[in-house]
Amino acid sequence: MRILKVHVKIIDNLDPDIVILGIRQQNKLVNQMIALAEGAGQETIVGKDFNRNHLIPLSRCLSFYTSQKNVYVKTLGSTELQVNKRLYELAASLPKNFIRISNTEIINLEYVKEFEVSSTGIIIIHFKNGTQTSSSRRYLKKVKERLS
Repeated sequence: MRILKVHVKIIDNLDPDIVILGIRQQNKLVNQMIALAEGAGQETIVGKDFNRNHLIPLSRCLSFYTSQKNVYVKTLGSTELQVNKRLYELAASLPKNFIRISNTEIINLEYVKEFEVSSTGIIIIHFKNGTQTSSSRRYLKKVKERLS
């Protein structure tokens, strides 16, 4: 078995979600290290499109919503995939950075840019990617409590 030497170089301005490996050639051991780094500390959910299943890290999920009796996940890349869970099941099992904002939607607070209160009392939620959604009045109190 080959023993690899590891050198760590801290790069202050590097995105916190990026790991850089310097290698001379890719092999089985390097591929295992890549797989380990890509899956480290990430919870995932399975999304379907057509007959294909995709493993999606929760850190890339913008929101979960219902449409025509199905639950979908919207990812950072604007991909929308069907999820085989009900919204109430997701609300109970998702990490704290996800919050239910209506009967039909759960959002990831990490990607919220700003909240805007409309003249009718509805909260309009603007995401960092330019999209927006709104919170129903029924969930307004819960959203305010969570944010304060």
